[in-house]
Amino acid sequence: MWEFLAQKILRNRIWIITVLVLATGFFAYFAATNLKIDNKYGNMLPKESPAQSNYLKFKSLFGEDGGTLVFAIQDDNLYTAEKIKKWRELGNRIAEVPGVTNVVSEANLIRLVNDTVNKKFVVETILSDTDFDEASAIEFEKIIRSNPLYEGVIFNNENHVSLMLISVSEDFLSDPKKAKVVLQIEDIALEYESYFGKIRFAGLPHIRVVIAKRIMDEMYIFIGLAILVTSILIFIFFRSFRIVLICNTVVFTSVIWSMGSIGMFGFNLSILMALIPPLMIVIGIPNCIFLITKFHREVEEHGNKMKAIQRIIMKIGNATFLTNLTTALGFSTFIFTNSEKLIEFGIIASVNIMALFILSITLIPILVSWNKLPKARHLKHLQNRYTSILVDRFIYIAKYKRPWVYAITILVVLISLVGLSKVEATGNLTGDLPEGDSVLEDVNFISENFGGAIPFEIMVGYKEQGRLLSKNTLSRVEDIQNLLAEKEVFSKSISIVDMIKFINMSYYGNQVSSYKIMSNQDKRFIKPYLDKFREEYESQGVFGLKELVDTNELVLRIRSQMLDLGSYEVAGIVDDLNKKIDLALNPDKKELESLYSDFENKKPKAYERLNADFKAVLSKLSRELAQGDEDLIFAFDSNPDLLAEYKDKPEFLPALRAAIDNQYYDFTLTGTSVVAAEGTQYLVKNLLTSLFFAIIIISVLMAILFRSWRMVVASLIPNFIPLILTAGVMGFFHIPIKPSTILVFSIAFGISVDDTIHFLAKYRMELKNRAWAQSECVINALKETGLSMFYTSIILFCGFNMFSLSQFGGTQALGMLVSLTLIVAMITNLVVLPSILLSLHRWLNSKTFQEPYFQFLEEDEDIQLDALQIEHGDENKSID
Repeated sequence: MWEFLAQKILRNRIWIITVLVLATGFFAYFAATNLKIDNKYGNMLPKESPAQSNYLKFKSLFGEDGGTLVFAIQDDNLYTAEKIKKWRELGNRIAEVPGVTNVVSEANLIRLVNDTVNKKFVVETILSDTDFDEASAIEFEKIIRSNPLYEGVIFNNENHVSLMLISVSEDFLSDPKKAKVVLQIEDIALEYESYFGKIRFAGLPHIRVVIAKRIMDEMYIFIGLAILVTSILIFIFFRSFRIVLICNTVVFTSVIWSMGSIGMFGFNLSILMALIPPLMIVIGIPNCIFLITKFHREVEEHGNKMKAIQRIIMKIGNATFLTNLTTALGFSTFIFTNSEKLIEFGIIASVNIMALFILSITLIPILVSWNKLPKARHLKHLQNRYTSILVDRFIYIAKYKRPWVYAITILVVLISLVGLSKVEATGNLTGDLPEGDSVLEDVNFISENFGGAIPFEIMVGYKEQGRLLSKNTLSRVEDIQNLLAEKEVFSKSISIVDMIKFINMSYYGNQVSSYKIMSNQDKRFIKPYLDKFREEYESQGVFGLKELVDTNELVLRIRSQMLDLGSYEVAGIVDDLNKKIDLALNPDKKELESLYSDFENKKPKAYERLNADFKAVLSKLSRELAQGDEDLIFAFDSNPDLLAEYKDKPEFLPALRAAIDNQYYDFTLTGTSVVAAEGTQYLVKNLLTSLFFAIIIISVLMAILFRSWRMVVASLIPNFIPLILTAGVMGFFHIPIKPSTILVFSIAFGISVDDTIHFLAKYRMELKNRAWAQSECVINALKETGLSMFYTSIILFCGFNMFSLSQFGGTQALGMLVSLTLIVAMITNLVVLPSILLSLHRWLNSKTFQEPYFQFLEEDEDIQLDALQIEHGDENKSID
């Protein structure tokens, strides 16, 4: 197959180049026209997960929880005539920006005035006067800062911090081009820093847009850095600008293909997806190095360029295909995570890695064939003194120091296992932002002054519309808000209860002492006000009732913000709240379930207990049994004893179950904070599964390749050691397991096993020819592949280390940890694997290992050059 492929490539060079150029143009078109940034930050859950379903239900009822852009200023002298006017002016300018639906600040807060004549509330903007002096400004400050509804939501009186809340349409935020309106708004705000000092920006719109911009900027920076770093290293290794240009042609083409494929598939650039183009450079260069190093060895051996080109395809093609396949499989396991973003990442990465193989195996032979033979100085790296000494040192250690190799390896593994036991799993919304980052500092500032900055939502379902304003419902919702207030991780919460208190206070002349839930007696007087007020009040768009109660009036919302905590800490808080909220909303649940159990067991006094203690359940039970029969309902109402006659009938228990369930309040904890926490836990669990699949799939591939389970075991050992050591480093240096760092293991394993395949492929060929000298087979394989393994590992190390320059902590950790893993994998493949082969050669070298499914071309196989028809007219061309 590979001989046939070599002939086809060399005979059809012009056609292949033409096809590749057209394909590159095709992908370049999609990269230029269809590549979009993903600014949905923090949500990695699959759609069918319970937490995601709850969040989608919440959004269908109340809209986005994270559509508010927040400005914060700290000024103990805001209420001067000049400053408060400028604060209002800023809000008015922002309100005129397309995409802004509402602006709330101290400059446009409202109060309700009781119009006793018309029995309605008049909505007044407190700072409605546009021409007031210093004295009136101080008076307005007293009015606004004494209002308990706004305290802790719009301002922090103790620390003199004031907020401006800007609602931005989701239609704008979800469109990467329109989302730039956020930066436009922030630019307007920056014009006013001379009046208010530093203006801090927070809220999910700010995080989403700023992070999205950084993603795009970093991708282009990393592409440039990857090309620069790898070009320098290639030139150092090969001393040839021609080789640098050839390698860059291959990888730069793969970058265009990868970016175009992202656009063609309709995927968006996320933090992960933006890593793929520079990864193509880092992963593609080793392909080039293995092929070019083999080409140089062939040229050094016999000096025939065309024979050397054909041999690199035939001898290295199979191994290169398998190494690219294992790397692609390492990435493809992300498809098993069931997370939309990771599935997209896995698809694009694995497809482009295999496309990279096609580019390498075609472009390099073609471009090399159009150049002169390498000069003597270009081949010097094959006998480089320092690398030769290094490889010889590896050979010496494997031959004579194997006990030390095993002892040190075992010691390293044991120490790493201790570190592994210290690894913690976490993850939060801003966890990938480094200390001192402006986004993180602003979020922390809001959190410190208002108790939290990440949306946390509670939905309470109360089954029937008439129960919304009942004393029972309002009191229980207030109990939930008190639970949140007891926990320092939450900001002040807002619900319909606060609006009822605000309305009650307004009815009594805005006396702060009346900021409480209205009594049933007061409700009769205030109800006409409330009915008239709803439409007028909603038109103001400030803390609207429609944002707190769904349109069907069956679900109410408790709004809050929480600190950006680790996912498992959030999960613990959510579990605790679930129990306490259920107890607050449904205090009789235990007793009602006990009552139902008594009826199931036909206990004699169950009905008397129901009739005495649970009148509401009894009333609902009668209607459930009547099933809309008005005459029967009337009969039950007229004669309560009639209901007792039904207790032994088959329809009684289902009706009682429905009546009891109707008494319960349903509730759901959701919001960005909950979804992000659930997403982190979900990904950590599923990414560990993906690593397991990567190991299994690659093991199966190795078994098919060599037809020896013993060789699979031997080959996996040197690739497990780096993973264990990296996990140990994470434990000792307190690097947590989170979505960004868990990627390290699948990526590094898929890449590090490449060296193993190249080494074992060469070892297998040596073994077939020199089965009587198995020690020599290992040494020759190490000499042949050691140089390329060293070169590629150094380039991979430097290439992945480039990601440590990222603004995102997760990307930094990914770069450093993968670099560490790969450099350790190089050492284990150059020292531990040869040592194992030398120590266990009798056990490992079974007959099946010598007869693999994949045939590798032997060194002494003849190449039928006369079967080729190569044009030599352009052989003297050079781009050196």
